[in-house]
Amino acid sequence: MNGIRTLLAAAVAAAATAGVIAADAPLTAQQQHGRKVFDIKCLPCHGPGMWGTNALARRMPLDKAELEKRTDLNAVMVKTLMRVGIGSMPPIRKTEVDDADADAIAAYLTRNSPR
Repeated sequence: MNGIRTLLAAAVAAAATAGVIAADAPLTAQQQHGRKVFDIKCLPCHGPGMWGTNALARRMPLDKAELEKRTDLNAVMVKTLMRVGIGSMPPIRKTEVDDADADAIAAYLTRNSPR
C-alpha cells in the first residue's frame, strides 16, 4: 500500500511539474507561428472581452472562456472544433486556415496543458 501511495504521489508531482514547465517554457517555432495565426484568425472573436469569449463565459468560468489562458485543451479537440464548429462558431474551412496553420494554432493553445 505504501508503494502505491508513493507511486501515486510521484505521478501527481510529475504531472504538476509538467504543467509548470510547459507554462514557463519559451514558445517553440510552431507555437510562435500558431500565436500569429491565432491573433489574425481567432483573436477578433476569442480575445478578452470579445464576442466569442463572452459567449463561452455564459456557459463556463472566465478562465475557461479565454482560450489563450486554458490549461485543459488538447490538440485533437482544438482542431476538431475548428473544423466542425460549435454553437455559434462556424466551421473553419481549410481554405481559411490550412492544416499546418491549424496544427500551429493547436500547438499554441495547448502550450499550457499538461502533456
